[in-house]
Amino acid sequence: MITPTEMLSAAVLSDPRSADAVRKLAGLTNDERMIQLCATEAMAQVATWKPDAYQPDLVVTYAMSDLKIAGDRLIADGGAFHSRAKWYEIAFDCGLAPDHARVASFSFRVGKPIPRAEWASHFLPEGDSDED
Repeated sequence: MITPTEMLSAAVLSDPRSADAVRKLAGLTNDERMIQLCATEAMAQVATWKPDAYQPDLVVTYAMSDLKIAGDRLIADGGAFHSRAKWYEIAFDCGLAPDHARVASFSFRVGKPIPRAEWASHFLPEGDSDED
């Protein structure tokens, strides 16, 4: 697992272009807010980790298996992220501050590409390209 030292979702959400997303976060249930904050952190961390390889634009935390939420922690062992018209496996462990308003810790592992033939069975939207 890769364990970044800097959390990035707060900076992403402080960007004026994220104002609508921030307003929507305020209206979510606690679990939904945790999922959205952790998915935002996952996209930012993957993009920063290997910017030439990945440009994530969507994370599905439960694509390959159910996620787990316990207290201030969300564990997604079977998530997926979309980048450049492909879906990739991702697992991450996301710890939130006690008020669940920001990500306090994060570690992740990027897995293999998910074959296009499996996208529908994992509820992954089609990409915008014919690439496999």
